[in-house]
Amino acid sequence: MTAARRARRKVSGVGVPDRRRDVLVVARAGETQDVILSAVAAQELDAEVVADLEAVAGHWRSAGTVVVADDQAERLVARALPHREAVFLVGPDRDRLSTWSAPLSAQVIPLPEGGAWLGSVLAEGAGRVRAPVVAVVGGSGGVGASTLAAAIAQLAGERPGGSALVDVDPLGGGIDLLLGAERTEGWRWPRLNAAEGNLGDLRRYLPVVDGVTVVAMARGPAPDLAREPLAAIVASLRAWHGLVVLDPGRSLAPAAREAARLASRQLVLVAPGVRGAAAARQTVSALDLDRAELVLRGRRASLPADLVAEAVGRPVVARVADEPGLADAAERGEPPARGARRRYRRDVAALVGRLVGAPHG
Repeated sequence: MTAARRARRKVSGVGVPDRRRDVLVVARAGETQDVILSAVAAQELDAEVVADLEAVAGHWRSAGTVVVADDQAERLVARALPHREAVFLVGPDRDRLSTWSAPLSAQVIPLPEGGAWLGSVLAEGAGRVRAPVVAVVGGSGGVGASTLAAAIAQLAGERPGGSALVDVDPLGGGIDLLLGAERTEGWRWPRLNAAEGNLGDLRRYLPVVDGVTVVAMARGPAPDLAREPLAAIVASLRAWHGLVVLDPGRSLAPAAREAARLASRQLVLVAPGVRGAAAARQTVSALDLDRAELVLRGRRASLPADLVAEAVGRPVVARVADEPGLADAAERGEPPARGARRRYRRDVAALVGRLVGAPHG
């Protein structure tokens, strides 16, 4: 039995408007409806499928998320329903998507390439608990962003739920090296680059070190990372971990941009001084990090935090100590939070506390 058929067996019939559904699906039977219902089934959500638009009004406000097939958009607009959040227009016809997204106040998910994002969108709208996702980007080259990402993941991995660390930088050499996990068995990116849809618990396939599930690059030819598998992998990791940390590097590649889009927090590590602040400003602009928050490297105030925030145009949320011994620790295969002095570990632990909050079970 297909996922779409399983979903049809789960959805209710029309005519029970007083019960809140996770998803309202406005779609005729066909390929687009099948894609939507497959995503609904994968997330184990409760959906109401409406093909007769006379029945839409009773469910329009109460559903957690509304998904509209592109061939129903014009007729739905004609009903002049009240504005609401969490409306998504889905389908293969880009002209329809472009024409009707604004009248419906809808975000657009083009098919087939957007299918990997649909599941995570539905889970968010249903209010399911999902781990926060943080992307750590260097404001300039060599500032230590990958090291900070690994340290955040390592200390979050000590909490209930553990953490995941995802390498999105094909030229970074493999973030598993920072955790001393290069010989740990498990899949690397080339094996995952065709991932799509609902992937379930990936921990049985990936290297896990000190509570950190690692998605790393393999040594060899750099893979051409695509946005869709990254979205599917992050959606899966969020369901099984307390924090997901992304290391996108500083490239303008589609996967790096997707990492920034997927992140609920965008941390930019800023090198000390005027030049570090200037470079961070350029990085924020070039990578379109519209939600960037700054982490200053170094305890000495070579440039006061308020001046850095003003220069970059983004708020400063933390400062971490300089730790000269981390480079040597990495060469020994010693994870950063283990090889660092107490002050660096304390600073990173405080940052993890802001990202995750109190420990949870």
